[in-house]
Parts: sequence; C-alpha cells; structure tokens
Amino acid sequence: MAKNKKCPECPKVGAPEYMLTYGDMMTLLVTFFVLLISFSSIEQSKFSMASTSLKGALGVLQGTQGQMLPMTKMPLFSVGRGKTDKLVEEIMKEIRTTAQKSGENEMLKITHDKDTIHFSLSAPMLFTTGSADLKDTAKPLIKLISDVLILFPFEIRVEGHTDNLPISTPMFPSNWELSFSRALSVAKQLNENGVNSSRFQVIGYGETRPIADNLTEEGRGLNRRVEIYVNLRSEVRKSILSSVGE
Repeated sequence: MAKNKKCPECPKVGAPEYMLTYGDMMTLLVTFFVLLISFSSIEQSKFSMASTSLKGALGVLQGTQGQMLPMTKMPLFSVGRGKTDKLVEEIMKEIRTTAQKSGENEMLKITHDKDTIHFSLSAPMLFTTGSADLKDTAKPLIKLISDVLILFPFEIRVEGHTDNLPISTPMFPSNWELSFSRALSVAKQLNENGVNSSRFQVIGYGETRPIADNLTEEGRGLNRRVEIYVNLRSEVRKSILSSVGE
C-alpha cells in the first residue's frame, strides 16, 4: 500500500507581515505632516482652543494648564463678518442721529474700513474750555460709541489733541497735560460703559499734531479734539486675543 505523500506547504498569499507595520507607520507620518501644514495656516488662538479641547478629551488636562478663550472674547469678525458689519452700521447711524439731535453732528466724524474704526470728536462737544471733565450731554454719545467698541475685542487708542494756545494752570501746566487728561476721561467713561480697560492706549499729543491751521478760530476748533481708533488688523487681533486669553 502506497504511503500518503505529505502535501507541500502552500506559499503565503499577500505582502510580507512587516509590510503591515510599515504601511501603518507611513500612514501616520503622512497624517502628521498634513496636520503640521494645516496648523501653520491657522490663527494661534484657534490652535490653542483646539489643543486644549483635545487634551481635555484625552484626559490629560491638568489643573490650570491649558485655558480656553471664552466665546465672548473671540472676534465677531471670524464668526459672521456680515452680521457684525450690519450691526456696526446700525449703531453708527444711531450715533450720528444722537449727535444731530444735540446739534453737534458737525463736531463728530466717523470712518470705518476693514482695518480701522475711527471716531473724531471735537473737544467743545465733550468739555468746557480748559477742563477735562466730560459734559453730561456727552455721556450718551460716549455710551453709543462704547456699544461699537464692545463688539471688537481689539486694541483701542484714545488720543487727546489741543490747539497751540498756551495753558498754564495748577492742574494743567501745559497742553500735554490737558490733552492727556481729556483722552483719559474719555477712556474712563468707555470703561465704565463696559469696555475692557486692558485694551486701551491713552495718549496726549498736545498741540503737536494739528489737522488745521491754528491761525484761525475755526482751525483751532478743529485741532481741539479727542480721537478714538479701533485697530482691526489681523496681527493686532492675534496679540490682543493671546493676552486676553492668558
């Protein structure tokens, strides 16, 4: 009787076993570099939020490490630019109407573009001569301006300017002190209306930056002013948001 011949072992089908591990490793590397590229093109604040959320989901969030930015501090420009622009225009229209009703619309100038919101307020509508105390009639207007500034959590620069007529009082030895005190009064009023004080730069230029001829009363009136700038440029947004989130 013939012996049963053992069937030769069939060759293994498919790629070698080491290829499975190699393929997994290459896939992970590709994913890693894709993530690096995507992270290089997003804002730092958004990356911090995503990173913190990921750490929390993985259970590695410790104590005070990692901190998400509250949504109320995120720029509205990134979550609905059109709606925000419309709201700004509505508030600015109300500001102009308020100034017109008080008969001071000629003393207020507003410009708004993609990088800056600029308010220029004539000093006579805000202060009495030689004073840095806000008039009561100016406070409703400042409140409306505050409603605009609260929408944009970015840097605010408040500048005070005077004409070239000298002043010398115990409180204001020169126009520098007067211009700074007036800018500070406006900034404080904005802060009382809810605008975060950490966003402010307050500057007094005195008579050094006129916008009209100081030889005429009309020109001197234009030079006596307080200007408010909101800087909307992206690089400023990043620095402000990172400081607010710390």
